[in-house]
Amino acid sequence: MTKIIEEMTNFFTQNNIPVFGIAKAASLESEPLGYRPSDMLASAQSVLCFGIPVPKGIFKCKERSEWMYWRAANIYYRNIDMVLMRAANIIEEKGEIAVPVYG
Repeated sequence: MTKIIEEMTNFFTQNNIPVFGIAKAASLESEPLGYRPSDMLASAQSVLCFGIPVPKGIFKCKERSEWMYWRAANIYYRNIDMVLMRAANIIEEKGEIAVPVYG
């Protein structure tokens, strides 16, 4: 497990992901139906989350603010998709099973 965490840390650092964490899947099993790790993968043992900061100016932009927001969202979602898929592949290369969950 330590080796996977080390590899994930390096991967996130290389992809400009400054915030991430790992939690035991069991700690989220009291969430509502449909939001529990076991709802996605019955054998889930861990949950990996990450965040990417969005420049504040995107939300404060006066001219074309809706266009600016959706343009940024498009770029960020593509990056998040790429990072999630690659992270899942890294985990599965170690013999585990991973499900990239968006939301």
